[in-house]
Amino acid sequence: MKTRSIFLVAALSLLIAGCGPKVSDKTVVTGNLGADAPEMVEISIKSIGFHQPVPVKNGQFKVEVPKYTAGLAKLKAGNITSSFVSDGTPLTISFNEDKTLNVVSKYPKLSVQAKYDAFNKSMQDLQNLYQPQIEAAKDEATEDKLYDDFQNDVRKLCLSTVDANKDNLTAVSAIDNLRYLLTNDQLDSVLTTIDTVLAKVPSISTISKTVAARKKTAEGQKFSDFTVNGQSLSDYVGKGKYILVDFWASWCGPCKAEMPNIKNVYQKYAGPEFDVLSVAVWDKKEDTIESAKKQGIVWNQIIDAQRVPTTLYGIDGIPHIILFGPDGTIVKRDLRGDDIEAEVAKYVKPVK
Repeated sequence: MKTRSIFLVAALSLLIAGCGPKVSDKTVVTGNLGADAPEMVEISIKSIGFHQPVPVKNGQFKVEVPKYTAGLAKLKAGNITSSFVSDGTPLTISFNEDKTLNVVSKYPKLSVQAKYDAFNKSMQDLQNLYQPQIEAAKDEATEDKLYDDFQNDVRKLCLSTVDANKDNLTAVSAIDNLRYLLTNDQLDSVLTTIDTVLAKVPSISTISKTVAARKKTAEGQKFSDFTVNGQSLSDYVGKGKYILVDFWASWCGPCKAEMPNIKNVYQKYAGPEFDVLSVAVWDKKEDTIESAKKQGIVWNQIIDAQRVPTTLYGIDGIPHIILFGPDGTIVKRDLRGDDIEAEVAKYVKPVK
């Protein structure tokens, strides 16, 4: 009798599960856009080439959209363009008072849209928690501790999010944040866990290429050469001197903030054993030339390099300052502030 009871309970459970909500290969989108809605909206998913005009009547519309959870679908309504995840669950779309999009799934437990929204809310909650504390910090040590705690909490949130969403857009957003919080090997390890569909998403593909470039040009590796406008990195690096290379741009405030530190090192150490090279990236040639004069750059320069060196070295933020050894070995990457002179001083004696 007991065995039969267990079987009946199990069968009932299967029946309930079979009748429960399921994710479809189509997303039924119902729009309630209000009295000011246009007569037509457009829904598109660029990654799969989907685009469909949808008529609106009395502020409402209904349409089936292909399921695609590796990226965002776009909704264009008049002058407003917003986005949502076509996740295969029935979605209701409306506008908030500030004209941002409000998307609600009929089955939130199955909805990638709901997971995506929950992750973004958690990220915002962390920022709201830490930012006032960081701004109110009374000393640098407290501020640094709070910022480290913030980064650690973000790292934990993003890692757990990737682990729970290896096949959808939520993981993409998490990895976009992790790219600044993990080592190259750690990030590479995370990238190997996600679905192959996500690996083809442009932002993830870019991160993968950046990680590969960073590993190829990591500390201890020989320099990778590049040539722009007839000038090569090898014209300066690998010629028997330590060379400090500053990748910068005229519009970059932090780049200009580092110039006094670079100038100090140049004036103090430049000579038979050491020199400096500035490489202008992501900038207009004329702006670089004008700014270089204002910043007092008198050392060697490569101008108008654009993305050639930053792609090669996996640089996604500037300034990025690298010290190369006499034989072209990469000694140290991403030097800033007082660390610039401290690193140079390990290998070179002052000449003045």
